[in-house]
Amino acid sequence: MSQDQGASSKISNPESISRLVARMCAGNLQVLLRHRDSGKVTIRGAFHKLGKYKAEAAIQLFKLSEAGLSKLEPGMPIKVEVLGMPSQLTFQTLVIEKTAAGIICAMPRALLSTERRTNARFRVTENIMAFMSFDLWKAGQNDPASPPFFSAYGGIASWITIADISLGGVCLLARFPSFQNASETITGPVSSFLHLPMMPPIPLKGVIRWRRKIKNRVEDEINGERFQLEYRIGFEFAEVEADHQQKLRHFIRQLTIAEAI
Repeated sequence: MSQDQGASSKISNPESISRLVARMCAGNLQVLLRHRDSGKVTIRGAFHKLGKYKAEAAIQLFKLSEAGLSKLEPGMPIKVEVLGMPSQLTFQTLVIEKTAAGIICAMPRALLSTERRTNARFRVTENIMAFMSFDLWKAGQNDPASPPFFSAYGGIASWITIADISLGGVCLLARFPSFQNASETITGPVSSFLHLPMMPPIPLKGVIRWRRKIKNRVEDEINGERFQLEYRIGFEFAEVEADHQQKLRHFIRQLTIAEAI
């Protein structure tokens, strides 16, 4: 997952920090936890309450899985990313104690707020996939440049995989050149549908901004080294309606926490 970040600001006033953390606890906002120095494992959790531990201000986090809790130990430095905020809000703290419900961590000395740019890109995973289809192109069984398919596939044969997504557009990934060939002469707006999991297709208009052909080296146990072509296409959305923006944000949030335990 890649995310382009904008300008950052630091919040270090203790009263401001306390006020913000209290709001996060009141809303039980979700968080992602990582070891500060070797954050290979991401752990899901949520704010529970703000209180005191041995006369010091502390935060209680809960809704941690057993697997996630097993990765945390008292004294461990962690980095916390708060979800559900307009900007990316992060802070560093220490795990003070583990409880049956979660962990108690120290009040942070500073919060880092980073503006989320509209072109922040999020990699689509194999577990949470998304696709696009276009009015300008349909897969054809007699087209050697189209992906092979059976007639039972129906319209799904013309869905193109999304490699990464943002609120402003997508990077499409195709293994066959048919769509890229069909779009070569198109310069104006085109009509499309965005297919997200468990949602009806979202109609969108946009513009194809760039096309790339990439040659990838693949290790093959039978034939040894070989090369595979892929075609990547940058598609920029035109104006997106508010309810469709909300669906995009929901999907991006799913991607954000998909790999956490």
